[in-house]
Amino acid sequence: MARTAPVRSISLLAALCVFVLCAPERSFSIAAQGTPQMVLKRQIHDFKDVLEGEILTYTFEVLNQGDEPLKIERVKPDCSCSVVHFDSVIPPKGEGKITVKIDTKGFDGPERWVVKVFSNDPKWKEAVLDLRANVKAVIILSGTAVLFTGKKNRAAIREIEVSTDLDRPLILTPEQFTLSGKVTYSISEIEKERRYKVTFQNVPGQRENFRGYLKLKTQVAEKPEITLWIVGRFDE
Repeated sequence: MARTAPVRSISLLAALCVFVLCAPERSFSIAAQGTPQMVLKRQIHDFKDVLEGEILTYTFEVLNQGDEPLKIERVKPDCSCSVVHFDSVIPPKGEGKITVKIDTKGFDGPERWVVKVFSNDPKWKEAVLDLRANVKAVIILSGTAVLFTGKKNRAAIREIEVSTDLDRPLILTPEQFTLSGKVTYSISEIEKERRYKVTFQNVPGQRENFRGYLKLKTQVAEKPEITLWIVGRFDE
């Protein structure tokens, strides 16, 4: 029985050594498991009503609620918008920004743009930023093209109305016409400095089909130019 005590003491000492030696390794292992965590304050932004031609800019705020740096590896916008700036590294508990710019030229009605964000967050490697707007035309066209068909020796008339709902005057000035000798045109004012009618008439006897345009200049900054297309397809 006298020999039992030293054996127990040695066992307790060995266990204590194992605990002391393993404790730092265990805490290091826990720290190594830290991860970044991406949080977006807002993922969707709606600009509401905007005028065509406006440049829209919005900045999304990105939080890192993890305990490792969050890396924004890539930001990929669709083809109709661009990324002005983004913070590539966001520290733990820090905040970064992603700024997006949209040119609304050529858009009309309800529109949506998407930006994809790729990060090193293991649970959210790809996030989607969603931007929306209702684009209102500054200049309203009843059509963007006219088509002449039928017999070559028969004259026909086609019309397009051009108007605006802005509280600014609309003035149209011919800038370029590519179908002289094949088509004639005239511009008449229906409502002073607000509504116009553009009338086209084909010249009878043309022996070949044609395609061209009338380019009109405006004083409206958001849409300084209008192009009206003219196409002729005739039977023999």
